[in-house]
Amino acid sequence: MRVAPLGDRHRQAWDALVASQPGAGFMQSWAWSRFKELEGYAALRLGLFEGAALRGGAIAYAFPSPAEVGLVVIPDGPVLDWSAAEAPAAFRALVAAVRGSAPGRRAVAVRVEPRLEAAPAFLGDLPRAPVDLVPDETLEVDLGPEAEMLERMKPKGRYNARLAARRGVEVESCADPSDVHEFYPILDQTGRYQGFLIEPKSFFINLVRALFPATSRFAFARYKGIAMAAALTVRHGGTVTYLYGGHLPLFPEVMASYALHWHLMREAAREGYRIYDFYGYLPPGGPDHSYDRFSRFKEKFGGRPVRRIGSRDVIFYDRLTEAALRAIRAMPMANRGKRSKARALSGALAPTQQ
Repeated sequence: MRVAPLGDRHRQAWDALVASQPGAGFMQSWAWSRFKELEGYAALRLGLFEGAALRGGAIAYAFPSPAEVGLVVIPDGPVLDWSAAEAPAAFRALVAAVRGSAPGRRAVAVRVEPRLEAAPAFLGDLPRAPVDLVPDETLEVDLGPEAEMLERMKPKGRYNARLAARRGVEVESCADPSDVHEFYPILDQTGRYQGFLIEPKSFFINLVRALFPATSRFAFARYKGIAMAAALTVRHGGTVTYLYGGHLPLFPEVMASYALHWHLMREAAREGYRIYDFYGYLPPGGPDHSYDRFSRFKEKFGGRPVRRIGSRDVIFYDRLTEAALRAIRAMPMANRGKRSKARALSGALAPTQQ
């Protein structure tokens, strides 16, 4: 197999390949790479070809920076048949191509994170990254007939979803990018009272420019004409992902958030999707974690916890060493002497401190 750049003519084939691979996700989609470019990232699109046939690849992202060294990331990828005998060689070829590319010329590491629940040996040997690119734990709800979905929900979830309907909460979905101006204030206010940092409005404007209307939608739950809760979902492969959302701290008795997610699940099932991904979940037992309250809400809709392998780093130790040596050489001579004395003193004291 050979690695070659992907061009616009490959877009349809690439998106079909990504959607067909269980280890890939929407952050490897062409639309998502357009969004990242709007955010200022360099997107490197690489295909793995067998003859003329596209068999795999990766879309890698690097943020331009004046820093001497950088990091290239591949969220939800690379896109490979991870069970194939040639997967290790294909993975190495893609990493080498990233390293040799213009966006990768300053990279001291490539961070990868395919959606795998068990790591192949050649990935398991890589060091775990200090920060994941996407949540490594989530809650996935199987979609299907309404009666079956209701049966799998916890009693409190069923009760609150029906209560919201009785109290007059109405939910509508829409794919109009201009609705970002209604969506963002709800998200912003949610972040303020929950103590979460929220991306600026420009981030969501770029998101809807790239993803709407083909792969994303908004949904709003309204009570007496007031938008009480809202969600932004992404459709990819057989999955609808709840990517962003929030609710106002008003009229809690009408259960607007339950109405919102029950609507999204039913809508996704009617359209033939198989999974509703709550995208971020903490199993019971961590009440001090910032996800705990949200997780207890999400699990009322049923579903199964999923834990993935998380991010792994391919570290270019030669580049890391070279960068460290350049930094030492750039230091003033007086500081170099202090560092040398400190290292010598540390070495002298080490035996007595053990």
